[in-house]
Amino acid sequence: MGDVRFLMLGPLQVMVDGQEIALPAGRSRTIFAALLANAGEIVPVEELGSASSTPQAVSRLRRALGEAADCLRTHGTGYLLHVTNSDLRDFRSLRDQGRHAEALTLWRGKAFEDVGGVHDAAAKLDAEREAVQSLVPVPRQLPGMLAQFAGRDRELAALAKPAPVTVVSGTAGIGKTALAVQWCNEAGERFPDGQLYVNLRGFDPAFEPMRPGHALRGFLGMLGVPAARMPVGHDDQVALYRKLVAGRNLVVLLDNARDAAQVRPLLPGHDGCAVVITSRDRMKDLDGARVLDLDVLTDTEAVALLTERVGVSPVTAEPGAVTRLITLCGGLPLALSIVGARAATDPHLTLAALADELANEQNTLDFLDTGDPTTSVRAAFSLSYNRLSTAAATLFRLLGVHPGPDISAAAATSLAGFDAGTALLELTRANLVTNSKDRYELHDLVRVYARELAGPVETRAALHRAVDHYLHSAHHADSLLGEDRRHFTIAAAQPGVSPELVADEEQAWQWFETENQVLIAMSALASAERFDVQAWQLPWCLHLYFDREARWREWNALLTTALEAAQRLGDDDAVARMHHLVAHTWFRFTDFDRCTAHLHSALELYGQNGNKSGAARVHRSLCAVYERLRNLEASVHHVELAMDLFAEVDDRMGLASAMGDFGWNLGLLGRHEEALRTCRRAMELNRELGNRFAEAETLDSIAYNLRKLGELEDAAHHYQLSVEAARTSGDRYGVAVTLVSLGDVHLDLDNSEDARKAWTEALRTFEDLGQPDADAVRAKLTALSGASSSG
Repeated sequence: MGDVRFLMLGPLQVMVDGQEIALPAGRSRTIFAALLANAGEIVPVEELGSASSTPQAVSRLRRALGEAADCLRTHGTGYLLHVTNSDLRDFRSLRDQGRHAEALTLWRGKAFEDVGGVHDAAAKLDAEREAVQSLVPVPRQLPGMLAQFAGRDRELAALAKPAPVTVVSGTAGIGKTALAVQWCNEAGERFPDGQLYVNLRGFDPAFEPMRPGHALRGFLGMLGVPAARMPVGHDDQVALYRKLVAGRNLVVLLDNARDAAQVRPLLPGHDGCAVVITSRDRMKDLDGARVLDLDVLTDTEAVALLTERVGVSPVTAEPGAVTRLITLCGGLPLALSIVGARAATDPHLTLAALADELANEQNTLDFLDTGDPTTSVRAAFSLSYNRLSTAAATLFRLLGVHPGPDISAAAATSLAGFDAGTALLELTRANLVTNSKDRYELHDLVRVYARELAGPVETRAALHRAVDHYLHSAHHADSLLGEDRRHFTIAAAQPGVSPELVADEEQAWQWFETENQVLIAMSALASAERFDVQAWQLPWCLHLYFDREARWREWNALLTTALEAAQRLGDDDAVARMHHLVAHTWFRFTDFDRCTAHLHSALELYGQNGNKSGAARVHRSLCAVYERLRNLEASVHHVELAMDLFAEVDDRMGLASAMGDFGWNLGLLGRHEEALRTCRRAMELNRELGNRFAEAETLDSIAYNLRKLGELEDAAHHYQLSVEAARTSGDRYGVAVTLVSLGDVHLDLDNSEDARKAWTEALRTFEDLGQPDADAVRAKLTALSGASSSG
């Protein structure tokens, strides 16, 4: 019999080897649905309707099922449908694992929606679906509407006409984002399943356009996918994203897109969602997209916008001045908003005087930069900038050199070298900076203007403070992520730097998630500006975040640049550290040739400088590489070298850890009695030193060898001791790994419920940590559920 899969979460289907079987209509189909709803249970004939006609209906079913008919069995006066593969089982398994968003993708409609006579069973299944739906977050990512928005009635009406994809196109400062945000918020009731938003930074002069993969990860997270279930491959990310939004009524705003290639992976792929794209590119090569070209405001719209900004009375009192301001601003909403903000903050300034000031600024810019198409906007910037306080003006210039895309108030304080709170408020009121959820951002034209104002001396000093801010903040956050690592002496911070010191692991993780794009940019900037100490230390602090997020390609690129910075310094210890970390990324890619090349480079440097402790650590990594390559003799060789070096430098803690590795390798070689003796010596030394982390690992190795020797009860006991020691040391990952093995031993002992408990806790921990090990544990739980139901 081929692979049989039963589908009931929608139209009723039976698939054999991927091909649908035609089920008979009428009563046979109703009986089959009733049996499927009670799979694995004997359903009495009297519950299936007429006892006289039921056998004939079942016979028709068996004929239709063909080779799959063995699953439909007669038991006394009833029938049983044996099911090992169904969408309902998968749905419940995913639900029980907390993978609610993925569980819902299995539904193709209402349960048994094309079958009559099974209303109660279908209603119960639909209720299960609704319960899971209540646990899935509804994404609400849209920025808030502008307090003052006027005009654009024609464009809002055009957006209201249904279309799967609309490109709002126009020049910089024309108001594309404001229009798109306004419409998406106004139309919110049309999209009950939520809103997705991302600024793709397609034309940010200081920042590379956002990669689609990063935007996809953000969307998947908002759709309820935990870090552990985030696909690594780009195609897999796209597939999961489209699977999750299929059948949902969402609006997706892709703001500031560079081109069609950037947005294609972010399109939902079905007409149930509305996609709005803002871009300077009309994207003629984006198939099926409606293009809405945005022009400057009409005079009527421009008057309405100024009225929103400064009030009815001034506009009514000075119509001639209003006309001049609109002309000087070129009808651009960005320029009009900034000029309006200038008028609103100075009640004694007449609009006529404001128009004179703006004309003077524009004449100056015309003289200095003839032919600039954004002169009207730049004049508005200049007018507002010249009225800023000294502190706000300084901060404005420096925000232009910050790589963005946005900045926190704390980072702005370090960038400026003084408390930036009041200056940020002043810049926000002047409409030069926007504030969304305590993140401050400059329009890309504003950023260009601000950067032009900054002098080279103040720019370098500010960038030095900013790099130090992110280095010290990242170093602190990294220290809270729960893993014992060999830290270094961090570069001293410049005066005026106030790093962000989060309180716990959860806040640390959130800080990295919020700042990761800035941290990538800052790492590159540190290297470009030749802040070489920070250029290797900052990427080092990102190790755990990038590793757990499985963003190994980005991390590998950062570390390659960091390695070059360390080499420029001539700091052999830093160079060796970077080689060791680069090797780890290649280990993740299972590119063991490049991995070992970098490990040997690190080993050579440590050897040249007599750093036996560093060399010992590299030998332990080589041990792990050769274990993965199944070259256990080489693995043992390197761990023996590590033990010798640790002994030479009297590093008893390192020696105990390496001894534990040695015992583990002996076990893999089948030398279990010798492995037990070695591990027990290592455990005694770890206990003497109070190293609970290494003690937990050694107890795990002891349990492994006891299991191999058939001493299952003793193995389970040692695995439990290992779990307790790992908990005490704060090694959550180690706890989860050992729980998996503990579950395996419980299953060997026929304690399936204890196995389930151990694996369930392990799964939750792996998911919390964002570790890919979760997949294998899910498979174990699924198999255990299958064995239980078939039994």
